[in-house]
Amino acid sequence: MREQIENIKARLFIAASEDGVREIGFGKRRSDNSARSRQKNEGALAQRWETAARRELNAYFAGRRRSFTAPCDLGGLSPFTRAVLRITAGIPYGEVKSYRWVAERLGKPKAMRAVGNALARNPIPIIIPCHRVVRSDGALGGFALGLNWKRKLLDLETSHLKRRQRNRRE
Repeated sequence: MREQIENIKARLFIAASEDGVREIGFGKRRSDNSARSRQKNEGALAQRWETAARRELNAYFAGRRRSFTAPCDLGGLSPFTRAVLRITAGIPYGEVKSYRWVAERLGKPKAMRAVGNALARNPIPIIIPCHRVVRSDGALGGFALGLNWKRKLLDLETSHLKRRQRNRRE
């Protein structure tokens, strides 16, 4: 698992604006390359958020961090998607909730599919832990970075929690 995590960390990119982290992913960035987009990513505050996010993600992968403090820039997303992501950000480390659970928290209990579509557009996976949202029947559902990564992230959190519990008993 350690080798897989090192591979994840090596391929991870982070983009930030003056308002916070705006994108995390592997491979090609979703963001456009317009002058406005590049300019928004060049300030000292943007660099601070990018550095903070990378530090926090490294600690997360090492099992030393369960939540994130770097702010997220959700500008450009629809109000519905922002609402879904805010609810998802509150799901505790090591726990999973269903798409239905998120829809109910929104006050739209039949909007499970819309919740899934909003989570598929999450530009800041891991920090906004959409990997912790699964189908009501317990199946994984989808994940923007792929189901293999979703399973790895859930397994990572479970293994870190088990290790902590063992250490407390000793």
